[in-house]
Amino acid sequence: MVDNESQRSAISLSGIEKASVLLISLGADISSSVLQQLTPEEIERLTAEIVMLKRVDQGLRDQVLEECKESLNKQTVGGGAEYARVILEQVVGGAKAKELLTRLSSGGGAGSFRWLRAVPPPQLAQCIRGERPQVAALVLGHLPPDQAAQVLSVLPEQMQGEVALRLTAMQPTDPEVVRGVDEILLQRLSTSENAAFTEVGGNEAVVNILNNIDRGTEKKIMKFLSDTDKQTADSIKEMMFVFEDILRLDDRSIQIILRDVPQDDLRLALKGSPDNVKEVFFRNMSQRAAETLKEDLEASGPVRLRDVDAAQGRIAAIARALDEAGEISIRDIGEDMVV
Repeated sequence: MVDNESQRSAISLSGIEKASVLLISLGADISSSVLQQLTPEEIERLTAEIVMLKRVDQGLRDQVLEECKESLNKQTVGGGAEYARVILEQVVGGAKAKELLTRLSSGGGAGSFRWLRAVPPPQLAQCIRGERPQVAALVLGHLPPDQAAQVLSVLPEQMQGEVALRLTAMQPTDPEVVRGVDEILLQRLSTSENAAFTEVGGNEAVVNILNNIDRGTEKKIMKFLSDTDKQTADSIKEMMFVFEDILRLDDRSIQIILRDVPQDDLRLALKGSPDNVKEVFFRNMSQRAAETLKEDLEASGPVRLRDVDAAQGRIAAIARALDEAGEISIRDIGEDMVV
């Protein structure tokens, strides 16, 4: 632990102590991004060290930052394993850095673009918007669905559908291709190194992204897919669960969903819905609640379509969460159900 009451030299600090000083110096936003790239055990060790730090002498902080800066300046710009080693040594020490790099090279993360998870979606979208759709699809396929959805939603509109289509057809990727993309992005954002063959993409990846994207963008992408490859679009539709699919659920499931839906979201979602959709919800509410909602709908003025889409998307997300929790089932909605 760093001794806060004495003037210590950075050279006398352990790797974990230097890391804690460095993270405090970088500030909360950047530090949180760094921590996201570490394992739970590493985060726990660093957090414990940071908690014990009540004050860091300015001179010690400057020494740690200067040591980190000098080490980085000695390296050739362009990343790679050596560059990654230097950065990791600054954060977790030499022995741990070697262990992490060994884990990455055996397929644990670098080739899967884990480092990109700390990049803000607008910045990442700007980075890949000039790439071919298949390259952008490769990158998105390695991201968590919510982050991929955010990136896709801020790409140029004409590019969104192309990227989604390429993602549905993605095959296991050659390590050399992954390395090439890594090197391109390295020059702009960060550092990474290749791992083993990685299988990403496919219809499931597109479904996960579309389930996390805003409703307006989802509709545009689905229209593009339907116009370009109807068979793929139909397959994706079968795997997705959207607001309209609630109508195909049994009454008990709808009642469970309504239990968790904020009244404002329900009012907005139904404001842009046809009467038959409204009736499905009304019949699954108490008479008093249904009458109140009807009055609210009649009294409310025009609303923006994007607000309606957003509310419907949030309700669909609630249904998906309830399905994952086992409270309802949306996996096997019968085609013969009537409303």
